[in-house]
Amino acid sequence: MALGSYRAYVNGFPVTSNSPLVIGDPSGSTFKCDLKDFMLVLNDEQQLYRVLFPSYVALVEDLARELVEKLLSQKGAKPNEFVGLDPKLPMDEAAEQWITFQPVETWAMVILKFGGRGWSSFQGGRRGVVEAVTIRNLCAHGIPVINKKALNRLASASTQSQRLPSVGDQIVLDRATFSKHVATLRRFARSMADSVANMPDMPEGLTVPIVSESERRAP
Repeated sequence: MALGSYRAYVNGFPVTSNSPLVIGDPSGSTFKCDLKDFMLVLNDEQQLYRVLFPSYVALVEDLARELVEKLLSQKGAKPNEFVGLDPKLPMDEAAEQWITFQPVETWAMVILKFGGRGWSSFQGGRRGVVEAVTIRNLCAHGIPVINKKALNRLASASTQSQRLPSVGDQIVLDRATFSKHVATLRRFARSMADSVANMPDMPEGLTVPIVSESERRAP
């Protein structure tokens, strides 16, 4: 259902009771929200996109974790090629922690380079991805303006010709800006996925364990 149709659908609920009403998730998740609060966010475009946007960045990070595991288990990558990755952890945990604690500027280049790609391989490039992640971080922490830390990160990811915001500038996340960031993230994700998919697999039967069973059992 398109957003406009869904908004009209929710706003058209025939609510006559004055008692508090709670919105739940029929799919079975633990999501619960007061109907009035839900409708306030739904009808405030800026607030709505601030709530939705972090999920898009999280999906890209989940993809990156899967790609790191695939590089290690199927493509012949070695743990020491991922600077900061803990080789004593099981592969899935190592990939999880590496993507979580390394900045996107680091892990993206590692994944892209395996397939001979880089920031110039997709529209938006480094600045676009770093800007999207920075905005996500600010939104997730309820920060409505660009702070010094965010500005410094954007500056390090920008060329001299790319315009920078100023400290204190309001974060604008309307439909157009939201769509721009999501489009950049999609191109970024596609470039990473293609980079890994186009690499040859290791010969059948050959594996590169991230940690041996004896090491895993060691105290």
